[in-house]
Amino acid sequence: MMKEIKYLYNINSEYDGDLGFEPDDIEATVSKIINLLLNMDEIFDNSCLNGFKFKSISFDILFTDDSKIQEVNRDYRNKNVSTDVITFALFADDDFKMVMEDDIYLGEILISVDTAKKQAKDGVKNEVSTLITHGILHLLGFDHQTEEDYNFIVNIQDRVLNLL
Repeated sequence: MMKEIKYLYNINSEYDGDLGFEPDDIEATVSKIINLLLNMDEIFDNSCLNGFKFKSISFDILFTDDSKIQEVNRDYRNKNVSTDVITFALFADDDFKMVMEDDIYLGEILISVDTAKKQAKDGVKNEVSTLITHGILHLLGFDHQTEEDYNFIVNIQDRVLNLL
């Protein structure tokens, strides 16, 4: 289990409307999410980080709208529909995993604020936190091709959100 890792992330928004949450609140939440995840043995031990020497991990989060996420989904996943979150897990999916200057760049998380607002049962911030947790799990190499894997990810998401 890793304890002293720097988390470097950029949060950007190209969403034109009201986000429905304060960006500063989300920034603090991201640090808590990644810290909680990496301090769970079953996550770190089975993640793409295990076995690598590094001092920091970095990734990007982009808030966008349904139109943009549909375009990305169409162009990169051949699915011409909008969705809530798309990740580009660059480190997890790379056969030649590189650690540059003791940093691992995990990739990028795109979140549709439009879809997050539609799905929000306990507020937009909670839904966005769920999607960020989901995205980070993908960046760490977790996928949900089977029902068992999906249930594992949802269980971890619920545990993290309950601890926030």
